[in-house]
Amino acid sequence: MGRDQARPRPSLRRGVHRFRNRARRRDGNLERDGADVDHPRCRAHAVHQHRIRAGADRVIVRAIGLLSGGRTVVPGRVRRVDRGKVVIEKFLSADARNLRPSAIRALAKYINDPKVISFAGGSPNPETFPAERFAAIADRVLRERRNVSLQYGPTRGLPRLCEFVAARSRVKSEEVILTTGSQQALDLISHCLLDAGDIVAVELPTYIGGTSAFYARSATLAGVAQDDDGIVPESLDDVARKKRIKLLYTIPNFQNPSGRLMSQRRRDRVLEIANRHDFLIVEDDPYGDLVYVEGADTTPIKSRDRDGRVLYLGTFSKILAPGVRCGWIVGPKSLIDRVEIAKQAADLCSGMLDQSIIDEYCHAGELPGQIENVRAFYRGKRALMLSALQEHFGGRAHWTAASGGLFTFMTLSDSIDTASRIETAVANGVTYVPGSPFFVDGSGQNTMRLTFAKESDERLREGVQRLAHVFA
Repeated sequence: MGRDQARPRPSLRRGVHRFRNRARRRDGNLERDGADVDHPRCRAHAVHQHRIRAGADRVIVRAIGLLSGGRTVVPGRVRRVDRGKVVIEKFLSADARNLRPSAIRALAKYINDPKVISFAGGSPNPETFPAERFAAIADRVLRERRNVSLQYGPTRGLPRLCEFVAARSRVKSEEVILTTGSQQALDLISHCLLDAGDIVAVELPTYIGGTSAFYARSATLAGVAQDDDGIVPESLDDVARKKRIKLLYTIPNFQNPSGRLMSQRRRDRVLEIANRHDFLIVEDDPYGDLVYVEGADTTPIKSRDRDGRVLYLGTFSKILAPGVRCGWIVGPKSLIDRVEIAKQAADLCSGMLDQSIIDEYCHAGELPGQIENVRAFYRGKRALMLSALQEHFGGRAHWTAASGGLFTFMTLSDSIDTASRIETAVANGVTYVPGSPFFVDGSGQNTMRLTFAKESDERLREGVQRLAHVFA
């Protein structure tokens, strides 16, 4: 027998692990548990770890070739195609390898299923859209202003619409840039401000779209506690003392997912802590106009910012319609200039037809009346949801007041894992978003986000009853 035949061949699985571990040992100091994240080498770890994994994968490919006698074998994390196709995975950037899917989008197939009552999506109700007015305005701008509405436009946005946003925000128009929805605003800010390993403080819980934008830049996220008055200042201060925060991401007005309204006193404290520890604040405010109770003070943190430390994000999606993609960033001119360059590389400009429709609508003075109509619509939905929750969950769960916005956040007993009951819920014709994906520290297993925006009154009542059966 030949030498190769005489020697026992190790198992494929054991061989793969051996080669992977050999590659990982090259960076043992960084992989070691308890490594100091502020160490100079660890500051670069967010990028370096991806190189380690890529190197390990290349070693594994070679190992598989040896262990399988030259056969084409495809392990779980390595894709090998021998039909002349490129192995794309090895070309992915470190940021691309760090992308995280949205737990909400994963439930999208149920949101429009008529057999399933959905409390999952965060979409506004189409009944609130000013569709007829938009149709009339679109017809006019297409016929009379096609040179603007169908053409490339300025990267910062239509000048008159920028001035309108600036006036509403009480800033100069040079401090405003329009974006393709506020989600693009988050992406552009992340692109301009974050390096791999930078620390972003976020609320517990927080908006998944925000964390997705930060993870896409290989940032490290640190959770900050909140209660019914918003961010707990002591928690923020403690995180800032232990970590070098670059920015804080917060939604003070009727937060997604919790629906909470941060008190004005807390906003003062948050800004004071940011000044003392020298980090920026990204204040996301998509729900500030959706107020349903008297005395709710939604004055932004930005209104008291004297040093250009607060970046304020807004959108027309919740008060007009999300299909006309138009949001904005308010910030220091020096940063807005940088964001403009980043946006040029991203999409040159946001849609001119969308902006033209919104510009004409706002210029005609129709926005205040539209906001009142939207408030009245959701005020009734919110009251019905809270009443149904009290009827079916009273005494065995608690939920936020939802004084504005589109969501309430429910907390059940500690022994319940809401994610584990999604399949049962769908089988019972109802769905929701489990709370744990909103918590960057891995907590929140016994929570869920519920929206009252989508369903009819009858289906809303029936849905809460079905939900109570799932968690009986």
